[in-house]
Amino acid sequence: MAAPDGVLARAASVNRALNDVYGQVKRLERGAPEPGETAATASLAKEEAWRRISAMRAAMRHDLWVPEGSLSA
Repeated sequence: MAAPDGVLARAASVNRALNDVYGQVKRLERGAPEPGETAATASLAKEEAWRRISAMRAAMRHDLWVPEGSLSA
């Protein structure tokens, strides 16, 4: 992907967060969660992924000189 370092770093963070949530949910579905993994911790991890997605989108808008709030969701 061709993007500035700040955007790439946030994209990598999003990727890790989504992979973590996916892995946690799949382990819960199989009935083989890691110690401490519950539906509640998966939900918290999902919320963290959304926060990271929001930060990545803000960095992308900043890179494109798009004012916050000028684009929908």
